[in-house]
Amino acid sequence: MKTSLSRVREALKHVAVSKRRRTKALKDFGSNSNTARVAIAEAISTRGGEVAARNRAAIVAANYLTLDQEGQRRFFTILSEDFGVDRLAVDNLIKDLGDAEDRGPIERKLRSALEAERELLFRRFLSVENGLAFVVGLRADLLALNDDTFADLDDELRRLLDRWFDAGLLTLSQISWDSPASLLEKLVEYEAVHAVTSWGDLKNRLRSDRRLFAFQHPGLPNDLLIFVEVALVSGLANSVDELLNTSAPIIDSDQADTAIFYSISNCQDGLAGVRLGDFLIKRVVTELSREQPGLKHFATLSPIPGFRRWLENKLEAQELGYVEDTEIQALETALQNPKWTLEEETVTQLQVTLPKLGAQYLLSEKRGQRAIDPVANFHLSNGARVERIIFGANQQDIAQDRALGMMVNYRYDLPKIEDRHDEYVHEGIIDAHSDVTGLLPTQSGI
Repeated sequence: MKTSLSRVREALKHVAVSKRRRTKALKDFGSNSNTARVAIAEAISTRGGEVAARNRAAIVAANYLTLDQEGQRRFFTILSEDFGVDRLAVDNLIKDLGDAEDRGPIERKLRSALEAERELLFRRFLSVENGLAFVVGLRADLLALNDDTFADLDDELRRLLDRWFDAGLLTLSQISWDSPASLLEKLVEYEAVHAVTSWGDLKNRLRSDRRLFAFQHPGLPNDLLIFVEVALVSGLANSVDELLNTSAPIIDSDQADTAIFYSISNCQDGLAGVRLGDFLIKRVVTELSREQPGLKHFATLSPIPGFRRWLENKLEAQELGYVEDTEIQALETALQNPKWTLEEETVTQLQVTLPKLGAQYLLSEKRGQRAIDPVANFHLSNGARVERIIFGANQQDIAQDRALGMMVNYRYDLPKIEDRHDEYVHEGIIDAHSDVTGLLPTQSGI
């Protein structure tokens, strides 16, 4: 997936710092830490006023775009080590706070002191041309380094982007086959769940009994933040292959009673951890309810991305003692043979065994109070319940790699969304249909 930064890199290389002159290149910016350090300090300084400081921030931004990954690492290291919080000032203010009769003035100074110097630089980046895209891409680069020593930097950038991508600032757009070609191309590029294989495939996803909604931001007018693909059907869908089948008959959307959310794709790596998906689903449910009054049910057809890895670990550690030997053999066959679905005996065995193990993985395997599966955690956090685990719902190779072809329906019951959200987030309670809880292993076996 491309980041916003990679797409605006060429545009930002020539960001204008005034109407008359272009951003200048800083010699050795990538290789000489002192050059970068001085440029950053100048961009943070208020010397010459705010406009001059923003111009200097534009110079830093443009020069940053010339860096390779090691240069980026050095840049972030400088920010981390030299432009953080003044800890001595903080310690002194905390000491003063304990002795103060009027704590208000010192508390205000302390709040200011707790802000790292570099946060002012990040805010000035936002004011340059294409600055929001630059900051989103900057964070994407930081995340790509996967370095815990930059945790404070990441937290600061995420909090800044949280404010800029507040739900109230986002626009919900419905994308259709008549939308600009540039947006349609982005759908193909960004689709992260079920890859778009052709223009015919994309057109099929935008037909009259399908909907595609995306969040956009005025600061990124020609781009997408996150989008969801919806199928209007009768009853819960049990096969994504059928939903994506370009030869499937088109149904009258007015006759549909269920909206199936079958693909949700985040478009910007730099917005990881910024809450967009939950707002999107709730907005789309509201929009669909208004547009299609006949819709009574809202559910997903979702992947189970961590299941296969979990199963392999359990088998290696021999922690599935309640599973019969014949089931173990069938599981090992499926894990070793990508064509196992052509073996009738293995399929017969696993269509019973896999959903039971899937129920254990989704309902019982947790990190703290949260479901260990990222997609499950996302939907449960949004107030959904685990409705149904479906064997053989996706025959694509990626589904075999993730969950041996299994998928799951998460149902959104509008009157219960808030209660389920609270129970899961605050108490770790996972709501699931009795058909799913009934699959859980017992002392007598699964």
